[in-house]
Amino acid sequence: MSHAEQHFHWTWDLQAPPEALWPLVSNTDRFNRDCGYPHVTVITPPAVEVKKITNARRLRASVAGNTIEWDELAFEWLVPVRYGVERTYYSGPVAKMHMFCELVPCAGGGTTLTYDMRLTPSGLLGRLALPFFIGRQARATTERVFRRYDEFALAGLRISQLAQKPRLADGAPARLAATARALVAEARQPAALVEKLTAHLAAADDLALMRLRPYALADEWRTPRRDALHLFLHATRAGLLDFSWDMICPHCRGAQKPAASLAGVTSVAHCESCDMDFATNFDQCVELTFTPNAAVRTVTRADYCVGGPQVTPHIVAQQALASGERRVLPIALKSGRYRLRAPGVAAQHAFRVASGATRSLRLDLGLPSAAGLSGPPFGEPAVAPDGELVLVNATDAASLAIVEHMAWSDQSTTAAEVTSLQLFRDLFSREVLRPGEQISVGTMTVVFTDLKNSTQLYRDIGDAPAFGRVLTHFEILKSAVAAEGGAIVKTMGDAIMAVFPRPVAALRAMQQAQRHLAWPQNFSLPAGVTVPPSSRKPLALKAGLHCGPCLAINQNDRLDYFGTTVNLTARLCGLCTGTDLILSSAVCTDAEVAELLARQAGKVSCLPERATLKGFGEMAFEVWRLSGGDIPG
Repeated sequence: MSHAEQHFHWTWDLQAPPEALWPLVSNTDRFNRDCGYPHVTVITPPAVEVKKITNARRLRASVAGNTIEWDELAFEWLVPVRYGVERTYYSGPVAKMHMFCELVPCAGGGTTLTYDMRLTPSGLLGRLALPFFIGRQARATTERVFRRYDEFALAGLRISQLAQKPRLADGAPARLAATARALVAEARQPAALVEKLTAHLAAADDLALMRLRPYALADEWRTPRRDALHLFLHATRAGLLDFSWDMICPHCRGAQKPAASLAGVTSVAHCESCDMDFATNFDQCVELTFTPNAAVRTVTRADYCVGGPQVTPHIVAQQALASGERRVLPIALKSGRYRLRAPGVAAQHAFRVASGATRSLRLDLGLPSAAGLSGPPFGEPAVAPDGELVLVNATDAASLAIVEHMAWSDQSTTAAEVTSLQLFRDLFSREVLRPGEQISVGTMTVVFTDLKNSTQLYRDIGDAPAFGRVLTHFEILKSAVAAEGGAIVKTMGDAIMAVFPRPVAALRAMQQAQRHLAWPQNFSLPAGVTVPPSSRKPLALKAGLHCGPCLAINQNDRLDYFGTTVNLTARLCGLCTGTDLILSSAVCTDAEVAELLARQAGKVSCLPERATLKGFGEMAFEVWRLSGGDIPG
């Protein structure tokens, strides 16, 4: 016996504008938790049913001791206007549900929020119970939560503050206080920042602590990001936090099953949501995140919703289109590059949002794009920020059209950055890839250095004094590298290999190290370094700098790098005289390096020359010799 659909339609006037409310209202994971709904589990449907639930997931929850299962279609949304979802239930009082939430700006300011639910009862019990449990209880709960979200939005908050009472481990308050004192006194971390971290660990809810991101918290606390990352690394070493390596799908950008150490990171990973494999790389697809150590509090990992706009905030629109369907989407997007794609459809469309562009742009899903994604954005179609997208499904099947911002979040603490940080290598030297694994780290800046006439030095003053001066030079180099966010990968005799995320940081570090070694009397030694006067004599440092793609490997139980970029950099160092630096064209033409050299104009000269490098045949490379900067000739 079929039962008539029951319709629940609620409307509220809120004070905050849609743009401010959207991050709160569309965070369906937190909304369901804030409403007191149970957590959900993704389950695998029987093999015979897999094809039936394309673009859907089978979910399970326990309500009042009863297990409920349903298929949930992919959410549909348009930022910051509306979102919705459809479900088909296999048990419980409801057979089907369709829900959507819409935010409409009011003429005088504020938002009219509409929440609409269409429920089909599965039986007589559902038909009788829904008016009370949905029409009265759920309505009151939803209104209460949304009005609190309105307060948060007016205060400038983007995340719900309806925190559940934390469950601290036995003795945790005393442990937090003792560790905080040690972080300040022994690790020399800023007291105010340590206080913010310990307060957050003690008071924040489980959802906020399941995946702590140092840069996101640094932005919230209005503190330098590097300071926050240093504190998180020290706090992990002190036992306050644990870290893990999340492999990020480049398509949905969702975090997959985390690895407790780098040894668990593989060059290929699988995304359950997209049901596809992807190649991992350190510069985008591997992120370091943190969670409280169990000695402080046990954080229960629970999902209250596995879909929704805030699960993939880079996706600005997601729409299910029937074959041949045409849909017009009014947009309100930031300038930048975007793309239209669909799961299982090879053709993708790149486009730009730019002021002055056309107000309407048609994109045919499934047809080849006129502009490729691999080249520069010139020639790509463009649409105005307040224009409209006309999406047409040109495929012969229903498709999920996804419009996403192509820029990646800059709040990710990527493996490429962390592993090139001296502090990380000092505190976690055992963090290495498993033997034989090779993972791209994207573009890195590599530096090789060597001491000029070091062999002569040993003959002139003897092995012991010369060795002392070499060790002192290592400390000076390490200090200069660490100050610029780089890391020494290895030492080779009196030479080093170092890596940096950016070329300008490498250049500043090498200029500082050269000056310090050439004029030791003008500089103080790094903290904790004490040497006899004989080790404070001038030394000439040779260095070559290059940037390009590298591969990370496990070399002698150490995280190392190899590839053409590394080999070429090692050869550049041999061209140096000790009174200059050798830069590759890739380094010299970097925008930040060019700006630095422009500021140093009159003090340094940077001249090009051609050179052949050992191991690279007869190929002539353009290199740049940077001299001056108070380095004696």
